[in-house]
Amino acid sequence: MTVLLTTVSEDEKVFWYIALGMGLVVILVVIVLLALLVSLVKDIDDGVFRLWDVTKLLAINTTGMYQLAGTASVLRALREECLRQDKMLTERNGMAAQR
Repeated sequence: MTVLLTTVSEDEKVFWYIALGMGLVVILVVIVLLALLVSLVKDIDDGVFRLWDVTKLLAINTTGMYQLAGTASVLRALREECLRQDKMLTERNGMAAQR
């Protein structure tokens, strides 16, 4: 097995150091961007959990909404009955006052 040993000039060493430095800068930028991405994903995850909690509370609060559908007709019937009772009492009191 033969190993070739070559001499490296100073210019080549400078270029290698520049290339290694640029690689180091790229790696540091990638690390910073990944850290920002992890932070953003955690914020989104927290927001999703808060939204999930709110939607569960909303679902709990609206479970009885179907019962409100019949409320209007019941209130209408109650109003009519109250008006009949009022008319009956008014007529009765009017008759008592005439005697």
